[in-house]
Amino acid sequence: MALRAVVGGVVRRGLVGVGGGRAVVAPTLLPAVTAVPQPQCQPARQYAMRQELTEHGIMWRRPQRVDSWRPAKSGDLSACVDPQDSRVKAKLQVVKEALDGVDDITRQLLTLQFGTKAEKMKVSRYDSMRDIQRHQYDTGSLEVTIAMLTVRIRKAQQELQDTKRGKRHTVRQRVALNERIARRKKLLKHLRRMDYKRFEWLIHKLDILYRPPPRYVRWVTRKISLRKLVHEHGRQVQVERLREYKEELEGQTAVFIKEKEQTLRWIANTEKELGLPVSVQLPGGVRGEGGVGVLWCSGSGVASVLLPGPAHGLQLMCCLSQNEYNIT
Repeated sequence: MALRAVVGGVVRRGLVGVGGGRAVVAPTLLPAVTAVPQPQCQPARQYAMRQELTEHGIMWRRPQRVDSWRPAKSGDLSACVDPQDSRVKAKLQVVKEALDGVDDITRQLLTLQFGTKAEKMKVSRYDSMRDIQRHQYDTGSLEVTIAMLTVRIRKAQQELQDTKRGKRHTVRQRVALNERIARRKKLLKHLRRMDYKRFEWLIHKLDILYRPPPRYVRWVTRKISLRKLVHEHGRQVQVERLREYKEELEGQTAVFIKEKEQTLRWIANTEKELGLPVSVQLPGGVRGEGGVGVLWCSGSGVASVLLPGPAHGLQLMCCLSQNEYNIT
């Protein structure tokens, strides 16, 4: 039989001998082992992919998740409108003219004022069917089916959002509502493919925002979102700097025009002294007979003028502050 002894944090097993049919074990003492201090790891650096680039005004937050049964996701732009309490029940709609001769108490008992939620739902579905159906006996066409599903979907959404009972909804209720939304989307997709004009009329009548399925599904990630935000920030900085540079150049317009006038007069006077035709047009409208002259400036600030005519190839050198002049 082997025993274990724990001394100084070290376990040691030892078998000394056998006596009287039993193993005699003596623990072996070992010095306590001291732990070697490990070097602390430096925190990993995070460059452009960190969550907030506050020094550049870039901040990103993960978008809030929207449940698929909510109107913002399902595309229902308007809520379900409950019928008035003075209306008769749905099963009495066909004989409502015969109820004009009954007394007030009986008529009040047959209205929705004393009706259940299911009876109010039936009246809402009846009104929606009458607005959408193609003819009087149309109760099962594609448009009527979509209208019936829309009434049930909006009624369930209103119950889940507003009532206390709906806020404590179960998974079964949400699954049933999502199934109705998926079925309506499938029917709308089929109607859109078969009859686009009727599809547009129906979604306008029912106030539905139809979103076709995307071609590619891209997950919202922090890395891609930050990359887009940095790119957009760079474009904004570029536009702002170009605007400031444009304002700076517009402020130097008067100085540039004055310097240009002095340079043109100097060129014209120099050409007259050399006996050459004036190739530039002065601000006063005077122009020589030489034609067109082109003036440009190199990076060192030295300008050159090419003169046409007999003196073709002659260059006049002068020092200018601007980079380029096109003189016609």
